[in-house]
Amino acid sequence: MGVGQRFKPGCFRGAQVAVVGMGKSNQALTRYLVKEGAEVTCFDRKTAGEIGPAYAELSALGVKWSLGSGYLSALPSFRWVFLTPGMKKNLPEIAAARERGAVITGEIGLLLDRLRCPVVAVTGSAGKTTTCTLAGLMLRESFPEREVHVGGNIGSVLIEHVQDIPEDAVVVLELSSFQLELLTRSPRVSAVLNLKPNHLDVHESYEDYVEAKKNIFRFQGASDWCFLNLDDDVTSGFATECPGGLGFFTFDPGKIVAGAGGEPGGRPAAWADGGDLYVAPGPLADLPSAACWKKGGRYRRVARRGDLLVPGDHNVLNALAAALLAVSVGATPEGIGRAIETFRGVEHRIEFVRELKGVKYYNDSIATAPDRTEALLDAIQGPLVLILGGYDKGLTFNTLARKIVKRGCGVVTMGATAPLIEEALARAKRDLYGDAAELALPVMDPLESVTQRSERGAPGLRTARASSLDEAVTIATAMARSLPGSSVALSPACASYDMFQNYEERGRLFKEAVGRLS
Repeated sequence: MGVGQRFKPGCFRGAQVAVVGMGKSNQALTRYLVKEGAEVTCFDRKTAGEIGPAYAELSALGVKWSLGSGYLSALPSFRWVFLTPGMKKNLPEIAAARERGAVITGEIGLLLDRLRCPVVAVTGSAGKTTTCTLAGLMLRESFPEREVHVGGNIGSVLIEHVQDIPEDAVVVLELSSFQLELLTRSPRVSAVLNLKPNHLDVHESYEDYVEAKKNIFRFQGASDWCFLNLDDDVTSGFATECPGGLGFFTFDPGKIVAGAGGEPGGRPAAWADGGDLYVAPGPLADLPSAACWKKGGRYRRVARRGDLLVPGDHNVLNALAAALLAVSVGATPEGIGRAIETFRGVEHRIEFVRELKGVKYYNDSIATAPDRTEALLDAIQGPLVLILGGYDKGLTFNTLARKIVKRGCGVVTMGATAPLIEEALARAKRDLYGDAAELALPVMDPLESVTQRSERGAPGLRTARASSLDEAVTIATAMARSLPGSSVALSPACASYDMFQNYEERGRLFKEAVGRLS
């Protein structure tokens, strides 16, 4: 499939189409393909019973199934292959299908082809959901009469309803590296927030992960736009690779002057200066839908930093990126400001849960990589107890461990990566404070020993291991109540799959456990 090649109308009618991995998005994709006349075979490692009600529902539509061990054996015979985002794309059966001329793609590639309205998209290692949600809110506040859809890696699966989305709507997409790596066309407007190592259990290397992210702008044309974070060493370096127009967001207005080759406004830009957030639409102000920006001069203050209720510098950058995306499709300064003032954050993202007996609790279950937990460390002030650990994605915890040890946080580990995190903490403690007592402790039971065992750690650092999330909450609470003004945060720095179905379930169970505390 060449760059920008389209899925022609009627191309699936009577065609043998493989849909691999039967999660929520591919179930919707299957229903759409059946409506288009495709003869669909659904592939999954699970059994019919494990797939659940979707098996009977899709079977009633006439789809065929290839399930269980060896489920991919028939894949090379298919002309069209739609893969679920999170699977490895270099499996032998997939390679064989590609060699035989199959089109290997995913739901997002088809969605981008079928949509008739403007599309803006966001990627990055962290902050995608917050940025997309904010951009959608900014657009709704700016023109309540137009439809605004937020989807991709969040929200509803849009492919099933793509024919009902009108031309004057706007679609905001969150795109993961998994969704991007198979794309051969890019959205007309995109933003890259930041990049840190992630998903190395699926991608062959960090370099492959970065290359997948670049697909969000790689196939853009000269009239398209990409907005880059100038405060991130990796994303700022993409400026020379973007084929379309460039815009920037940063904490340092001086970087914009240098990057734009002139005054702020020479290119689309957004920045924080002191307590204010500014947007310079640049050429975007010439768009008919964004003409309202012309009356404000080269740039406008859209909000005060204090208006943004979600904590952390990273969320300020997310808001700036969202503003540029929104302006590109017609958002007004007033709409952007109202959205920032009313935004209360997204569930599972440094979400305040409750305060009990002087301890504040935060649900940051979305922190599935160490850099996301590092962002929480910057966002929450005062004494802090972290609940860390989960599924091993092949990432290193060394940088996070040094920050934890320097700050003197309490740490409760759990899950498959608990030993790895404890080892990283021990190394960081030795590097910073010299040889001392071991940090990695056994499961804390009985709880009366928490304070006594805590004294063995580095200055201010206490660690323990829990065998369950409930136990982790109990231990973390005991640690936090010994220090006035403390916070407890579930910010695991790991995926959830060793103990939970997903990060949402992990966050929900954490909130339930916190709710039971007395």
